[in-house]
Amino acid sequence: MYDTELLLDREFMRRMIRAYEQDLLMLVDHDDPHPDHAQIMDHLNILELLRQQTFSSFQQTITF
Repeated sequence: MYDTELLLDREFMRRMIRAYEQDLLMLVDHDDPHPDHAQIMDHLNILELLRQQTFSSFQQTITF
């Protein structure tokens, strides 16, 4: 699929996940439902899985 491997610092990944999560939460936190609400919720679930991997002492790499 991709021929490039990136080695990213865990703290950098955590900050990126946190920033994207905050943006998504702002979209679903309004009174008016966002048209892409289901997709946003899917992304929030994916972010939670990524967060678990960045905090796992057993997980050394995350493959996208």
